[in-house]
Amino acid sequence: MTEKRIPCEIIAINEGKTWNNIVVERKASKKRLFFGKTKKDMEINVGDTAYLVVDAMPSELPEAPLRVTLYDKNETKIDWTVVQPSQFNVL
Repeated sequence: MTEKRIPCEIIAINEGKTWNNIVVERKASKKRLFFGKTKKDMEINVGDTAYLVVDAMPSELPEAPLRVTLYDKNETKIDWTVVQPSQFNVL
């Protein structure tokens, strides 16, 4: 990964029938994000350090949505979600 990585911590893993749901917390701002489709066979645990990579998505809207991708400490892609910039301050 060559993008800017935003450090976060995995604070919850909830097992679903098909997928696991993960909640992460940004270390600097303490803001939380939810990822709802994580494969069950991922080697991740509560307390693990992870990283977020944020990309602006093409959009005709005044506020372009952000694609936030979650990676583990080994740079393995875990999941991604889409959020509005007003909900997730990248700075």
